[in-house]
Amino acid sequence: MYLPEWIQQFKEPLTEIRLINGTFYKYQVKYVYDKQKKRSAKKTICLLGKITETEGFVPSSKNELRLRNEELPQVDIKTFGVYNLFSELMKEEISSLGTFFDEEHTETMLSFAMMRWAHQTPIKRAREYHSHDFCSELWATKSFSDKIVSSTLKYFGENRQAVVAWMKTQLKDVPDEQNFVLMDSTHTLSVSENLAVNAKGYNPDFDFDKQIRLMYLFSAQMKQPVYYRLINGNITDVKSMALCIHEMNVKNKVVFIADKGFFSTENIEMMKEEELSYIIPLHRNNSLIDFSPLEKQNFKKELSYFLFQDRIIWYYSYKNGDYNMITFLDEALRIKEEKDYLSRIETYPENYSREGFDGKLNRFGTLTIIYDIENQINIEEKNKKEKKKPAKEKKIEQVIYESYKQRNDVEVMFDSYKNCLDADVSYMQNRYVMVGWLFANFLAMIAYYKLYSRLLQAEQLSKHSPKDIIELSKAIYKMKIRNQWRLSEITQKTQRLFAKIQIDYLN
Repeated sequence: MYLPEWIQQFKEPLTEIRLINGTFYKYQVKYVYDKQKKRSAKKTICLLGKITETEGFVPSSKNELRLRNEELPQVDIKTFGVYNLFSELMKEEISSLGTFFDEEHTETMLSFAMMRWAHQTPIKRAREYHSHDFCSELWATKSFSDKIVSSTLKYFGENRQAVVAWMKTQLKDVPDEQNFVLMDSTHTLSVSENLAVNAKGYNPDFDFDKQIRLMYLFSAQMKQPVYYRLINGNITDVKSMALCIHEMNVKNKVVFIADKGFFSTENIEMMKEEELSYIIPLHRNNSLIDFSPLEKQNFKKELSYFLFQDRIIWYYSYKNGDYNMITFLDEALRIKEEKDYLSRIETYPENYSREGFDGKLNRFGTLTIIYDIENQINIEEKNKKEKKKPAKEKKIEQVIYESYKQRNDVEVMFDSYKNCLDADVSYMQNRYVMVGWLFANFLAMIAYYKLYSRLLQAEQLSKHSPKDIIELSKAIYKMKIRNQWRLSEITQKTQRLFAKIQIDYLN
């Protein structure tokens, strides 16, 4: 349509000027892909206003009302505890995010990550939580809506390189020789019809609905997740590991710790082809395991040992063909398993017998691992050549055992991810929004593990879970009195508990 010269100045991207009944109107538009026409189609969003030669652009009253509705409402009583707890736990991460991303996107992402962490909120309810939380006084103070959140998630999803660069900085303070990064994955169901990455695939729950896979790296030293990546639901772990390691640039630090169902000749060959380090436990009935050293009298004379969580762990190393193997014996576990088996002979005689007990006698309490961690060994040898001494020198067998036990931390992380964040099913319709949503959950998981670590150090985990502390923080408010924010009353019991985990609400 021809536009007179005086109106050309009002043309802007993603807008359209139309002549209707002799009057020019300006509309906001966007372009979406039309599956039927197989091309982009223009879609009108809303009327922005009219344009006259004498008055210029005259905003639409309805559009101004819509914009005002997106502005943050004025609330005089706001939850303060959640923001104070989250910002204290994430102090370093909050600071470093600001060096990689602009202020507006950073503040919106932090606000949404905090809402996921504290309230497991979906996008559509984030604005309500944000407006009633004290973070709205400091983060994303101008406007916060579901559209803004979705746009921010999409921004982070489209800027994967910057996100990975930020994740790399999380490992910068941990020396290579002390940092052992574990790798594992989990599945999340996705019911979207518009995502290309969700597909039917295998998972341990034998649920073959459409799903996506999440690959995580977990720092054994820092005891928290340090990397995530979205993977197609029908891609196996081994195929995606090498790319994750390459993206994060941690080839000499990563070891894949599998579960007991992972071992197969095919999987081992794939791991070798990709030059991946691994620790794989075997089922006790695996024919590769050599139990003969445990059948000897006074076998402990020939075995080595180390202490793990105040328990004696005996072990012996050997090779079976090309496989490096270690068999561990935990006597405390052996006694427990023997007692359990003997008690079942009385209650389930059809499945348990004395003959069965005698056949398993040398297997109770054992754990056998096949491993290939040449990269880690090379680091140790390099340190010896350079005369670097680690804080406490350990044999490779102890390193492998302790690293395998760290797998439990990874599994707890995945359970927390799905249960605490209510993230076991996704309804996202856009891949980039999905990736940004996963980054928000990733930040929430870091905060969760930092809180877990503080409770562990304060010896409070037997009394309080991270979820308990978050719930307690929700009861701490600030009120606006004579235009000044005042902290609500806090019981001494609550103050003492937060002081134990180094969170101060009185300053």
